[in-house]
Amino acid sequence: MTKRIKLLDKNLSNKIAAGEVIERPSSVVKELVENSIDAGAKKIEIKISNDCRDIRVADNGSGIVKEDITLAFLRHATSKISTEKDLFEISTLGFRGEALASIISIAKLTCITKTADDETGTKVECADSDVKTSPIGCATGTIMEVKDLFYNTPARLKFLKTSRTEYSLILELMQNLALANPSVSFTLENNGHTSLKTTGSGDISTTLSEIYSPDLMSELNKIEKTDELSGLNVIGYTSSPEFVRSNKRAVYTFLNNRTVKCPIMQKAITTAYEEMIPRGKYPFSAVYLSIPLDQVDINVHPAKREVRYINPNQIFNFVYSAVKEALTELPKVQQQEENDTGIFEEPQQKETFFSSPKVYTPKTDTSFQPSFINFSKMKETLPAYVEPAARIEVQPADTKEEEPQTPFRLIGQYANTYILIEMDNSLQIIDQHIAHERYLYEKLLETKDYSSQILLLSDIIELEPQDVSLIEQNQELLEQYGYQIHIISDKEVMFKKIPQMLSNKDQKSLLQDILKALHSSFEKAGNEILISTACHSAIKANEPLTHKQMSDLISLWLTTKHPKTCPHGRPIVHVIPHKQLAGYFLRNN
Repeated sequence: MTKRIKLLDKNLSNKIAAGEVIERPSSVVKELVENSIDAGAKKIEIKISNDCRDIRVADNGSGIVKEDITLAFLRHATSKISTEKDLFEISTLGFRGEALASIISIAKLTCITKTADDETGTKVECADSDVKTSPIGCATGTIMEVKDLFYNTPARLKFLKTSRTEYSLILELMQNLALANPSVSFTLENNGHTSLKTTGSGDISTTLSEIYSPDLMSELNKIEKTDELSGLNVIGYTSSPEFVRSNKRAVYTFLNNRTVKCPIMQKAITTAYEEMIPRGKYPFSAVYLSIPLDQVDINVHPAKREVRYINPNQIFNFVYSAVKEALTELPKVQQQEENDTGIFEEPQQKETFFSSPKVYTPKTDTSFQPSFINFSKMKETLPAYVEPAARIEVQPADTKEEEPQTPFRLIGQYANTYILIEMDNSLQIIDQHIAHERYLYEKLLETKDYSSQILLLSDIIELEPQDVSLIEQNQELLEQYGYQIHIISDKEVMFKKIPQMLSNKDQKSLLQDILKALHSSFEKAGNEILISTACHSAIKANEPLTHKQMSDLISLWLTTKHPKTCPHGRPIVHVIPHKQLAGYFLRNN
């Protein structure tokens, strides 16, 4: 039987349309808070409860005119545009007139509002798209209370994440909105606990300090550039090359005081750091671009997350040059000392040696801190501590203690980082850290021994709520590879168990690498965790080794299936054939 075409009833069509605007609790917060900002509010309070299904937003904005109150809850009813021309000059955060109609179709909503001209306020109660109004005494402004979000759409409710995850998305949203609107005071509470509070000072640096930490500003450099001809202006802050993160989430971009997803701006920012920070690392940036309204289209996505530019190349070049100028004006306090590794070596990851009774795992980090080495198969031959040595001098092999026959002749160690050997009629220079990492990684793959140890002393580590949520979602995967991480609060965690091959030192650096692994695709995450374990268990660069330790390490490295590169593709060995070396001294004849 052929089905006939018919119009959907209003309530059902509203629920379908709501799916485009209201995806989860953070969508509700976004729409309500943006309405408050558009109403000129200078103080906005957000309270979350009932697993993020109850949301209260109160502001001191202009309020809703009594005669317009019932129109506010109808689809496509808005005070922000009136003609087609207005679509090309949108300055408000909201303009479609869809948000409130969408919310009342999937939640119970109560609105209390009053304008400065009205003697009394108005209370509006909405359920199942029905609207009832009554007078009420209240202050100027608006209070929106949403209850039982998705109560009548069980399928949507079922696909919500845990309350911690949903709240972390709300907090991330509010951090963005607070940064985009430094002149507005925001307070965010979850079950009575304040997670975010800004004063609305109007100063970007103050807002950054309030959201993150006052210490953050010492790591940031000011961005400021204007092009009067094009009308472009960019201001903001970006971190020094030493202050980097493992993901792009801290690269904040704002367009005309609107939080936007802007790949062009993000690409311009990260490109400015090329050759200054390691691959896979990203700066902390908050960049504010002002552009003439007729040069940009924000009417692309119902949630207004994406924008289009008339001249994207111009935007890229302008933002890139602004960030590059801020970086080139850095005080040259980062001049490399003679033994310094330089800014390309992930300076934030300063590692010390583990003193584990079992295996060890390497790290592709080249930060240095002298310590000791402990190989599981050679515990009886390796001292617990090696006195630091400035340089290893080449000594004839017959001056060393007798050793088993090996396919190589050990020459020595250079800069406490590279081991020099003679093998296959060539001089070979091996990075000791990466060589050990490769061996440990393959050993983990082969044995699948992820047994763990309980930590008696563990650091409390502060994280972004989004990262805490990521750990919560991947607890089973982490335990599979020997890690158990206890969640203390929305912003704090601590290790309870780590693989036996690891020490409990440098826990923060270890956790950052684990988070980076979890940000990988699901298929790669487990392998990336193994690489991190191997990396943090291996000997480090700038680690002085005895002749016996170097010989044992090279012997282990030569047993690996892929001795040329680390698990991420970095070269382990550089080979100089004898003929090439002789050529340097004109000995080829």
